[in-house]
Amino acid sequence: MVAAMLVRSALSWVPRGPRRDARRLTGPALGRRAPALLGAALALSLGCSGAAPAPVARQAPVVKTPPAQPKAPEGPPLLPARVIAELDDEDATPYFARRGDEALLLHAAGGRFRTRLLGADGAPRGDAVDAGPVAADVPVAALRATPQGYIAAWIEQIEGSRAVRVLALDPAGKPSAPASLVAQTAEEISWLDVLPNAQGALVLWEMPREAQGDAARAGVAHPGVDRVDVVMTVVAQGKGAAIKPTAPASVAREVLGWNAVATERGAAVALVLPPAAPRGRGEGKPARKAEAEDAAEDGKLGSVALLEIDAAGKVSAPVVVSPEPTAQIDLEIASLGGRYLLTWTDERDIDGAVYLAAVEPGGKVVVAPRQATPPSGEQALVSLVAPSQGGGGRALLAWEDLLRARGGEVGGAGARGPGRLIHLASVGPDGTLGAERAGLVFSASGPPDIAADGDGFAAVTLAPATLKMARDGAAAPPVWPTFVRFGPDLSVRAAEPVRAAPFAATDGVPYLVRGLTCHAGACATLASAAPGPQPGGAAGAAGARAPLALVSLPVRESAWRAPAFREDKDPPPRATAVRALAEGDSVAEVAAVELDGGAALSAWVTYFVEGASDAAPRGQEVSATLAVRAVSPGGLGKLSVLSQKASSLGGVAIAAAPPLPADAKGKGAAQGESVIAWVARERGETQVYLTKVDATGAKIAQKKLTTAPRKKQGGAASEASDVAIAYDGAGGFIVAWIDTRDGNAEVYAARVDRALNRTAPDRRITNAPLDAAEVQIAVRGQEVWLVWSDARTAGGAAAGGAAGQAGAAAGAGAAGQGGAVASGGAAAGGAAGQGDEPGGDIFLARLDAKTLQRIGDESRLHASSEHSRSPVLAPLEGGLFVGWIDEPADESGGGAGAGGRARLVRVDGNGAVQGPPVVVSGPDGAAVSSLALACDKICRGVLASAPGDSVELNAFTLAPGDVSAPSLKPLAWLTGGASQDVSPAFAGRSGASLFFADDAVSGSGRVRWMTITWP
Repeated sequence: MVAAMLVRSALSWVPRGPRRDARRLTGPALGRRAPALLGAALALSLGCSGAAPAPVARQAPVVKTPPAQPKAPEGPPLLPARVIAELDDEDATPYFARRGDEALLLHAAGGRFRTRLLGADGAPRGDAVDAGPVAADVPVAALRATPQGYIAAWIEQIEGSRAVRVLALDPAGKPSAPASLVAQTAEEISWLDVLPNAQGALVLWEMPREAQGDAARAGVAHPGVDRVDVVMTVVAQGKGAAIKPTAPASVAREVLGWNAVATERGAAVALVLPPAAPRGRGEGKPARKAEAEDAAEDGKLGSVALLEIDAAGKVSAPVVVSPEPTAQIDLEIASLGGRYLLTWTDERDIDGAVYLAAVEPGGKVVVAPRQATPPSGEQALVSLVAPSQGGGGRALLAWEDLLRARGGEVGGAGARGPGRLIHLASVGPDGTLGAERAGLVFSASGPPDIAADGDGFAAVTLAPATLKMARDGAAAPPVWPTFVRFGPDLSVRAAEPVRAAPFAATDGVPYLVRGLTCHAGACATLASAAPGPQPGGAAGAAGARAPLALVSLPVRESAWRAPAFREDKDPPPRATAVRALAEGDSVAEVAAVELDGGAALSAWVTYFVEGASDAAPRGQEVSATLAVRAVSPGGLGKLSVLSQKASSLGGVAIAAAPPLPADAKGKGAAQGESVIAWVARERGETQVYLTKVDATGAKIAQKKLTTAPRKKQGGAASEASDVAIAYDGAGGFIVAWIDTRDGNAEVYAARVDRALNRTAPDRRITNAPLDAAEVQIAVRGQEVWLVWSDARTAGGAAAGGAAGQAGAAAGAGAAGQGGAVASGGAAAGGAAGQGDEPGGDIFLARLDAKTLQRIGDESRLHASSEHSRSPVLAPLEGGLFVGWIDEPADESGGGAGAGGRARLVRVDGNGAVQGPPVVVSGPDGAAVSSLALACDKICRGVLASAPGDSVELNAFTLAPGDVSAPSLKPLAWLTGGASQDVSPAFAGRSGASLFFADDAVSGSGRVRWMTITWP
């Protein structure tokens, strides 16, 4: 018994994340209704004559072939197909159900319902049967096989009211009696389904309701449908006798969503119930935002419950499966191994995640709700597909990770292309996912059509169509509906575009593909052409009808490249888990440090514009938020908000000190402590602060580091910004920052002991005519190394220095290919500052760790006409690696222009550059926006770039001595806009933990923790 499913072939792909300048316009509904990313964007009719679409939770899979296509590849054969009907127009939806080796087609034509019986091979058995009149407006219908034959039910419009009708059909598709009117009402009826059982069937439908009672009074209702009532009738189908529907009866009232599965005893109905009371403040949200956001979201998430209906229509009391009011409405249920398996998208841990639970008949919860897959950022459930009778006994779970790499036409996790990546895994009755994972590319906004296929599964998706022998870099391929057949281990058995002779006018590609079914090892799908003249008909004939064909999907050798692959065979580097640490305002900068036992601390400061926020409580001064959170292999620690008076431009940095040695009495060593450097803004002035925290992120002590007078008569106040900090190896910390107290922005440094007491005064490190920025720090033995971006011209560089020994730069051409280092004004015309405005280069200074006196002169690491910014340091045996971003100068010859790439250079223990910089460009030439770097025996890095409308993270490795650019491996596409600076930061030298910022689909800022497996 197979429900008719609709897969339409060409809707434009929906961007994964809103741009920053539009994110507040998207509203929280996008984030709280993740199914919208998978189905809600498909605003199409599922019936005749432009009827209203089904609600979000009931969209059928739809794939529609794009009208404008590149030239089709030549050569591969077409698929076997039989024309089984002709449709009046594209909205005349056909319905299809299998019953053993036979199948029945139901469709509307000429104002009548018509049925046609088909054999196992799809060949029609006799002529079409007139099944009775059909109304002009039938938005939703369903056809199901029963032991006695078939039952069809539909919703129709009757003189301003809605009605539900039911029609019984014998095994040959002939009506047993005229259709019965089950219900008629002036209210909306938005969805309907038929659930067969041994005695007949239950027909369930839903009626939209506005929120009532406490929810409406609390102001959480929103325009549109807030709740639905679920109503049913019992249909008894005797042998050769007319059906006898019972009077409509209530199943559930004012639920957020529901789904049902037929059983031999009747049906099981899963419900998403609205919360009984507002939730408390969400973990990870700043206090001043959480109350309002949670109140607005209470009406959109709910708890999960289950009830059963017997064949006579008796409804059991609901059993609570998941009491947390955090479930989205995309609830799915399947019968598996004598249990009910429930799955949904859940938001109890900031990010949406796919959850599973199992319930025995009678209501006993045998598998408590738990996350089905490793955390991977925001997830969205796609579908749950029950196994076929006699299959492998495992269902198929399909979901999307919104932070994982996109799919593409070449297959594999490293593929790039115009598709989303749907993840597939088998799941057993205990809710445990199999180790085998597959990825399926889908180049549209709705879910693919998936069905059980013997001991495996089959899917119809929309994907780029390329031949296996096609050359890389060739012209863009056409995007066609394509089938894939998977084995029980999710290996690809076969894959081809859905192309058949009835659609020769469009290269064999149908306009609509729907109703994927499989039986006894054979799979087929319905496909139809667009309305209009067809080959062999009169050109331009009025009222031309569209052929409907049943296309076979065989397992055979194919020249086509499959849009699916085994993900578990994807080689590292790859992201193994992604968790959200916090949600709230957009994030300006992220820092991290490694602790013992695989734990880490991450600190961040949010983005705040002076005078642009009304979030401060009356009488309080509020700026950016500074927060910290501990992470470990065991989970997340408590979020600690350290200040709401931080400066976004001040940034944030963190360094860890080892535990103190045992005291004289032999007591155990104290725990390790970390110090966070940041900038506070109070009464319009900025000063550098230090906050000491323990391994959990709890504050131990806090002191102001700088006390410089900031306000000036007749001019702007001086500012502190761009903090950096490092443990000095002797029980204290070295702090560096940028300060404008003396006019220009210059690098300053200071030293404190473990109690945060100053042990060396503020020392100005640089003295240049133009500004310094973005200082970074590392300690090597008795030396402190600083790197920063400096806007001084080449002539303004300090003379001498170890880097000057490398010779003069070879001009702009050499710089573009990693030319030699220049210093002391020796750079040629390619050096920074040849225009009216300086470009900025990366400089290095070495200091004595005790006195902070400079050792030798500053050195320029690389001179070019580009604007060099955002340096990062990674200590390495015998020296360190320095990386930064170079942005081309604009057309006027000064300042930063569009584009950007990373440069990496190795510096030895004396501060001398070892060889030319290695240049790393973004994928497909995309501009690189930020860089994270960690080194032990080799270096591991992550680039952030924006090849499209959002940011992509790519991983690479680099060994000392490498001179060629490393290859990039996609780690994740983020959900925030392309203009976002995600500020990636590694914790520790292994590169196993990466922390970064990202805007969620809803627009809220999030800090994320990614664990990475490296080669």
